[in-house]
Amino acid sequence: MLTRRRPGIDVPAILRLMEVGDYLLPYTIRAVCLLRVADRLADGPLPAAELARVCAAHEPSLTKALRYLATRDLFAEVTPGEFGLTPMADLLRTDHPYSARDIFLSPVVCTRAMEGLDHTLRTGEGAFDAVHGVGMWDHFGQHPGDGEAFDKVMSGVTGMELMAILRASDWSRFGTVVDVGGGNGRFLGDLLARFPRMRGVLFDLPGVVANAPETFAAAGVADRARVVPGSFLTDDIPTGGDAYVLKRILYSWSDEEATGVLRRIRTAMSPQGRVFILEAGRQSEADSTPLARRMDMLMLTLSAGGARSLDEQRALLAGAGLELVEATPTPMFPVIEARPA
Repeated sequence: MLTRRRPGIDVPAILRLMEVGDYLLPYTIRAVCLLRVADRLADGPLPAAELARVCAAHEPSLTKALRYLATRDLFAEVTPGEFGLTPMADLLRTDHPYSARDIFLSPVVCTRAMEGLDHTLRTGEGAFDAVHGVGMWDHFGQHPGDGEAFDKVMSGVTGMELMAILRASDWSRFGTVVDVGGGNGRFLGDLLARFPRMRGVLFDLPGVVANAPETFAAAGVADRARVVPGSFLTDDIPTGGDAYVLKRILYSWSDEEATGVLRRIRTAMSPQGRVFILEAGRQSEADSTPLARRMDMLMLTLSAGGARSLDEQRALLAGAGLELVEATPTPMFPVIEARPA
């Protein structure tokens, strides 16, 4: 009787699979971010005992975590029992100009939503809804603390995004910029700080913009920034803007809802106004970037949304009485500029 030969063991494939499927990694990064370990190492390496003391941590446990992260080039054991920063770990400092720390502090309700991904793959419905029994935005309305934490996550790459959009277009031509769905105002505050003659309007839900005055004050632009509470899904968009910004907004919503947002902006803007859509997208399925594919999957999980192709963006714009002016690729995302058709 013939027996089928078992395939040889591909050890590198097994090890690689364990690496890419390592769900422990993001939670360990989250833990050291909460302990502000990177901040404590900003001036140089420290022995584990001293690091544990200043972080109020359990030394043996912290040592295990840092040795594990060192296998991924996150932190380095420079001498036995002494740890320092690597280029990636440096980005976890709170005072880094392009700090990514807040990205890893997503509300637990969002990470728990991943448990429902099998439901999403079967139905196309958001995993967040399946796990928690309510949509993500409704949940944030009922639990403002989670909404504030999510807003900080969304602001986590603001510095890098600002660099991307400044290179994509000449923003000095705009006198007033309206940030639609602009969260806590950090992006708008940073933009106004770059252009002393520019004024800004922040438009988002009342609970979301509650701390925006403090954000604008910290950026030194409080006298040039105005806060208007409201919902871009149902309320009138503030008028008077030369440019309207939608940063990481539309890919959370269906085509019908996204078109409605754009129509409200079209109603508010002047014939010379501009709309900027800043979010992960793709020219086509074939050339979609890893970032776009990641955001596509993330938004599918959280809100049944996803990244759109340039042709799909054109269709949304046309449905709202707008037309594409330019789509500029950047390391972060394509920057789409549109005007009234």
